[in-house]
Amino acid sequence: MKQKHSFQIQRVLWATDFSNESMSCLSWMRWVQNRIQPEAHALYVLPRFSDWVYEAAFFSLEDLRLEIESTREKSVSKLAEIAKHKGLDFVAAVREGIASEEISNYAQEHSIDMIFAGRRGLSEIEQILVGSTTARLVRNSHAPVFVVPKEKRKAAIKRILAPVDLNELSMRELCYAIALARQLRSELLVTHVAEFYNYKVPALKHHQLMERINRRIADVAADMDYEVQNIIHETGEPAHKIIEVAADQDIDVIVMATSQRRGLEKFLMGSVTQKVLLATSIPLIVLPPNGDSAAE
Repeated sequence: MKQKHSFQIQRVLWATDFSNESMSCLSWMRWVQNRIQPEAHALYVLPRFSDWVYEAAFFSLEDLRLEIESTREKSVSKLAEIAKHKGLDFVAAVREGIASEEISNYAQEHSIDMIFAGRRGLSEIEQILVGSTTARLVRNSHAPVFVVPKEKRKAAIKRILAPVDLNELSMRELCYAIALARQLRSELLVTHVAEFYNYKVPALKHHQLMERINRRIADVAADMDYEVQNIIHETGEPAHKIIEVAADQDIDVIVMATSQRRGLEKFLMGSVTQKVLLATSIPLIVLPPNGDSAAE
């Protein structure tokens, strides 16, 4: 019996801080809007100041509050100007608080199906100790996050890459990628990277693994009335090979998911998705680990 997968992008959100990185998201969101006409939202988050900031300021609490309200109004006006200038139609909102939390909350409240966010370049120390709003959003969001890198690219999603292995999280990525490719009328490529490194693995065992992967992909796709035409097998360090395949195959977007790692393991080791996110010049759609975005 075939499974029903009802995933559709119906509402999208542009999370902006008005930086060049966040502005680069607009061409991608416009492409999606032109392709499938989802309802679009835009959100700017003002920082919420601690009480000590008010106490240390050289002007009154009321003056600070008036300044924040003035900034809020200016931000709404700026969003409206951007929409007009870029030929976009979106619901504009401004909130106050921690950006990653407010973006995630807004997305849940408005049933957002995809969040567009820009990626800033970070030093290695910042990557480990601080991260960024987008990095925190990727870890905490219940909706997929479309991360646009700093490098400028033509905004079009014609070729999608889904890296897979045999775990269930990976198969959820594949389901999402299939549903996305179908809705956007894009071509889907699937890749599997075997982590053999320098170990000598008998050719027969490697071939058996490839056959097993191919059968699993075919079964998942068949449940969605879909046929994957292009499966690419590689051997090596997964993140490096995924980026390499994406570049070689002229991929427009990579679809991956965050893991359930917690605490010290996540702090020290990160994940394949994180490594790809920090190194690739190709947009990455990052799925949450909780299954909310699965095409179920």
